[in-house]
Amino acid sequence: MKSMLILTDFSDAAFRAAEYASNLANKLQVERIILYHAYRTIIAGSEFPVPTPKMDNLVYVENMESLAAIQDQLRLMIDADIKYDLLAEETYLPDHLNKLCKEKEVDLVVMGISGKSNLEHFFMGSNTSQVMKTSEYPVLVVPKDAIVGKDIKSIIFSTDLRNISKSSAQQLYHFLDLFKPEVHVVNVEPVSEEKYSPETKEQISQLHDLLEQYNPTFHYMNGNNVVEGVLEFSREHHASLIVTVPKKHSFISSIFHKSISKELAYNSQVPLLSIPALPE
Repeated sequence: MKSMLILTDFSDAAFRAAEYASNLANKLQVERIILYHAYRTIIAGSEFPVPTPKMDNLVYVENMESLAAIQDQLRLMIDADIKYDLLAEETYLPDHLNKLCKEKEVDLVVMGISGKSNLEHFFMGSNTSQVMKTSEYPVLVVPKDAIVGKDIKSIIFSTDLRNISKSSAQQLYHFLDLFKPEVHVVNVEPVSEEKYSPETKEQISQLHDLLEQYNPTFHYMNGNNVVEGVLEFSREHHASLIVTVPKKHSFISSIFHKSISKELAYNSQVPLLSIPALPE
């Protein structure tokens, strides 16, 4: 793995994610860690980000100093051969993320998440959820209470059994090859008298073929709440990581379609790895 991009807003939750990611860096064979902060300066009395050159420069310097302070703390946790880059930019991250990752040859994006109040849950939708939705690169979402240093021994792959492209599968393979964990494939579907259709059976067969080399166990469960079913299963099996492949939706359909991946990220007590739904 060439580069890991760690996003931070300088909160405690973001620092926990940075600690967790730094601990994984050696195992992921990371060569470079990029500590990144996206900010938007706003002139007093204005609702729009229209910074003066002087203010813009001052904010930039302060952010770079904060990134340097985080770097000093994290260096104690990683191999001395891993390089650090510090980057602060005035931008709206979801719109800029994929270009940034391509330019910096990023293989994994890492970010934190915290808060359990309804207000914090609402704002999570415009932050972590937006990154997960727009990213064409794997995103590791680390909850504030994640245990730093815990080995990844058991992975829960939550799936709706829809086709997973070979491109997305290749990204998943990379993590499975490095950690060599137990792999549990979990599908939660509402109770129905109708069993799997021929099309669904074909998709199940294809999924078995995609993951066969990792000797996974498959679990087909009934339940009206996918998130609760997956989280309960992860607790019972002491999962180290939950993996999802979020589905892409048009703007209109996304208004009415509940994001399972977002709800898992917000409610999980263990990190969640979001693999992008890439074309073949």
